[in-house]
Formats: sequence, C-alpha cells, structure tokens
Amino acid sequence: MFKRFRNYDQLVAAAMVKFIALSYSPTSVKKYCEVWRQVGIYMSTNGIQVYTATVGLQFISEHVGYEDQSKLPRGKRDLIRGINALSDFAETGEIRKSKSRTYPISLEGPIGTVMTTYILYRKKLFSLAKDTVQTYYSYLSVFLAFLNTREIISFALFNKGLILDFMNSLGEYSPTTRHLILLKMSQFVSYLYDQQILTADLSRIAKDKFVYQPKLPSFYSAEEVNQIVASIDRANPCGKRDYAMLLLVSRLGLRSSDVVNLKFDNILWERQLISINQTKTKQLLELPLFAEVGNAIVDYLKSGRPKSDLPFIFLRLLAPFDSLDSGALNGMIKKYMNRSGINYDERQHGPHSLRHSLATSLLKNETSLPVISGILGHKRTESTMNYLRVDITSLKKCALEVPPVVGNCTVEGKEDTL
Repeated sequence: MFKRFRNYDQLVAAAMVKFIALSYSPTSVKKYCEVWRQVGIYMSTNGIQVYTATVGLQFISEHVGYEDQSKLPRGKRDLIRGINALSDFAETGEIRKSKSRTYPISLEGPIGTVMTTYILYRKKLFSLAKDTVQTYYSYLSVFLAFLNTREIISFALFNKGLILDFMNSLGEYSPTTRHLILLKMSQFVSYLYDQQILTADLSRIAKDKFVYQPKLPSFYSAEEVNQIVASIDRANPCGKRDYAMLLLVSRLGLRSSDVVNLKFDNILWERQLISINQTKTKQLLELPLFAEVGNAIVDYLKSGRPKSDLPFIFLRLLAPFDSLDSGALNGMIKKYMNRSGINYDERQHGPHSLRHSLATSLLKNETSLPVISGILGHKRTESTMNYLRVDITSLKKCALEVPPVVGNCTVEGKEDTL
C-alpha cells in the first residue's frame, strides 16, 4: 500500500528519484525541481506544513490564475505541469502520463437535473460505456438549450406543439445527427411518461423518416497495404514498435483499442495464438499468431521496448514510458501512409480502414462471411455483410441476365415487332 510522505522535503526528494528512474532528462528534472522549490517557499511563507493537491491549486491560483493554458507563456505552463506532477505523486506515489480529460456536458436547472438522473438510470440499466453516456449528455443538451430559449423550466409546459417546434429547429444538423438527437429526446420523453412526470406520451410525435445508409467502407489493395508497411524504418526502436503494431492491424484486423491494450499474457507463444477480451465487445477473440507478426513483436521486445514493469507490450518512446492510446496509433498510421506515397484523398486513413482492407481481401479470396466475422471480432455476421457492397467481383457473380423483351409496340401509329 502507498505510504504518505512525512514532510515536503521527503516528498520532493522521492519525486526527483522517481523522475530519474523514469529516464527523464537532467534538464527536465532540473525544471521540475525549480517549480517545487518555489512551492516550498510558498508553503513556508504561509505556514503550511503538509503538501496536498489543494495546496498546489492555491499556488496556481495566486501565481498563474486559471486562464486558457494554450494562451499562457511556456514558463507558466511548465509551472502548472510541475505542480500537477507533484500532486499526482503525492497522492499515488507514481508519475503518470497526463491525458486530456473530457467531462460530461453539465445539464443544469430543474429539467437538466432530471435529464442527468435519466442518463444515470440508462447507464446502470444497460451498462453503457463511457463514450455512449457522453452521447446522451451531448444530444440531450441540444434539447435543453432549445427549452432554455423558450424559457421552459417546468414539465407542465411540455406539449405536442413544443416537440414539433423542436423538430423544426434542427434544420442545421445533418440527417444522421438530427435523427440521433430526436431519438435521444424521444427516449427521454418516453421515460418522463413512464415515471408519470408527463400525463401524455409525447415520444411518438418525434418520428422522422430517416433511413440509415451505411457508408461504403474505405479500403486499400493488398499492394497498397504492403507499400505502407514497407515504408517503416525498422532500424530504430520507433520503427520496430510501429511495424509490429501495423501488422497486428493489417494482418489480423485488430481494432486500435485492442492493439494499444495488448498485454504479455494475451500472447500464447506455445500455442501460437493471440487471445484477448475485446475492448469494444467484451467478447473473447482468439487469432493465429502468424510468424511475420510474432517475429516483429519479438524484435521490438528485444531491441525496441523501454525497460518497464507495465503489462502492456507497446509503450511510449519517451519517459514516462506509459501505455499508448488509440489516437497515437491513428496518427502513426497516417504518418506511414504519407511516407508510402499512396493517394488516400477520398478514403479514410485510420486503423479501421486497414480492417476494411483485410475484410475486402478475404472476400476476394472467397472466405465465408462467418469466418471473416470471427476474424474481425464482430458480434453478428450482419456487421460483416457491409463489406459485400465493395466486393464488385463477387457482386457481378450475382447478376441475373435480363430476358429479351418480346412483343409489339407502336411508334407514331406504326406497329413494330421487338
């Protein structure tokens, strides 16, 4: 269990040792220590004996304020970064990579409070993922903003005309976004009726004629994928890591979230398998560990991976050697697409496009849909059927011959035989 530090000097000394152990440069350590020295003076001046995150916030408030950090000079941004790192270390004993945090949109007022209660109810009932919960906040905030413009603060003012006016106010949104806003709003209104907050079920009014048409998947030919892979310089740690990650996506079709979260115990070397519980579906997926992929991972582990006790295979190149996120993989793939010289102007260029490419390639080799579905980790074969629309060769095989038209037709009073 993590033990608290007895005094500020002990905290700073331990933090400095931790930074050095994480391979921070001497310049960075010196910069952090200067920030911590200023905080120490501030504590002595104000008679503060114990450092906490609250003390750090007080220091930032008095010396920096709470302006937009992107507008602050470099020195003040470094000061905030140093204090946040110290607060993190004081609470956990660890130095963690700072990540941008996204918070739910605040739904305020009496109606907003009920919306929040509803969202939490849906989250518990259906075990909604964090990102899904965020969409509820986003879409319902549009409805709440509309209600605020009408000064509607009571459910007693809800009626058919109000719902219709809201529907008419969504003209600026795309058909898909408009449909999703109306869907979340109608679900909320239905909840109000079920809870007897409304005496009439107004959810049936919010119906649009939206028909979902999935976009054609972007994909790359086998030659283009190989060209992307070949553009990686595997003579350095970055290239060794990126090469192994790119193969996991392009050869096995793993989602980006599953690649960055891949752990040592997910690779069953003796059985030549990769076994994971998928981040998206929560279902077990087992795939063969091809020699090409396995050798790339081994090369990275031997000659590219920083020394770390973390269970994740792929780590950042610079200290602190934390795990990667999906955004890093997305940017990495785009970098090598640019380097390879292929043209992707009218195509998606992220990890998912390489999954599409694998599925398309398997279809061209006449692999059955259930097998492809299993490889991609789809819950339902229906999800895989979307790729049929880009397999032109197979679609042509389904074409029916048009029978000849036999009969009489009259053109300008003259009878002709077809």
